[in-house]
Amino acid sequence: MEWEEWLPYVSEERRERVGLTRLPLGSQKHYNKLKVLQGGDWVSKKKRRVKNWMYNILSIVLLLTGIFFLAYEPIINWVVSSGTEAVNLNVSDFRKPESIEAQKEEQKEVSYDFNEVEELDLKTVLMAKLNKDDIVVAGGISIPSVHLNLPIGKGTSKYTLALTAGTMKEDQVMGEGNYALAGHHMNRQDLLFSPLFQVKIGAPVYLTDLNYIYEYQIDEQRRIEATEVEVIDDVAGEKLLTLITCTDKGSARLLTRGHFVKRTPVDQAASEILEAFQLDLNNR
Repeated sequence: MEWEEWLPYVSEERRERVGLTRLPLGSQKHYNKLKVLQGGDWVSKKKRRVKNWMYNILSIVLLLTGIFFLAYEPIINWVVSSGTEAVNLNVSDFRKPESIEAQKEEQKEVSYDFNEVEELDLKTVLMAKLNKDDIVVAGGISIPSVHLNLPIGKGTSKYTLALTAGTMKEDQVMGEGNYALAGHHMNRQDLLFSPLFQVKIGAPVYLTDLNYIYEYQIDEQRRIEATEVEVIDDVAGEKLLTLITCTDKGSARLLTRGHFVKRTPVDQAASEILEAFQLDLNNR
């Protein structure tokens, strides 16, 4: 744009400020002042464009950050929910007990270090799926009254607990002693051990090692301190099931306990018991 076309858009105040009005029209000094004025205006426009560009970038970053934090828990829930296929326990396995025996023969390393147990995060659940072959499946647990249905993994490693209910003692056996399981409590109340908060006294619980169905009945539920690890010890003359999960604030634990009722071979189990293990798994 030539200065003759551009000049009318320059305010009188700006002309006066640079001394343009005191110079002879058409003189070299007048022309030089116009170039300075026009150049300064261009620089000002460039600064505004850079400022607007930076503002837009910052707005996009803040928006994406907000979306990530809003979607963080749903993403974790979705990854955990797809863990059923990763550990591969389903009704078809009832007729294939050798699937568990084969895993035992592999002698995979299993951790029972409670210090490894941490709050679930996205990295842990993603790594759990990637390392799914390291999870030794010991069977399944179902509580039909609260739609809890999970694979049981051996040990309490962070990857095992990300996708299953983990055994808390190395040599525990279903239907004997104090069979103890640990599981995570999540904000979504239908995942992992979260349904335990809705369980009622007297509710039946079913375990399976793919050879037998072990029935227990809930008769105790209370909050305990995280340090009360003795609750998983065997009790002389009793056959117990002890389920442990975190409370809402994570500083304490919810203990749910039941007593053993009976053991039934899978091929003799009632249809409603078998159907209990066909519910949508709590990590789906």
